[in-house]
Amino acid sequence: MLSNQKFRERVIATKDTVKWHFAKCNNSKCNAIFLVNPDETPGELGFICPDCSAKTTTSHIVQCSSCRTILNFVRATPSEEKVVFSVPKCSHCVGTIEDEWEIEPLYQPDSYI
Repeated sequence: MLSNQKFRERVIATKDTVKWHFAKCNNSKCNAIFLVNPDETPGELGFICPDCSAKTTTSHIVQCSSCRTILNFVRATPSEEKVVFSVPKCSHCVGTIEDEWEIEPLYQPDSYI
């Protein structure tokens, strides 16, 4: 049984006026919800959570070129250049799971310099 204790609530005043927003990770296998600054814009991969963002430095990325959803990460050796593989459609937009099996590399123009 609970006694009649008084709980104190503290309001912490900050000078920070940024109101954070929630975003859903663009990785279809993750879908984590995380905080983003409203001034931040999504990159070429969309909004991705910190865990998936760390994977981009060690893995190749498979992304749908139609809806821009990240479908998978493929392990890469440390000496490999990390590339984005694209599929024309995926099961999240108007494609099928078979469409996700056909991948082609999408190289960035500055990777050839």
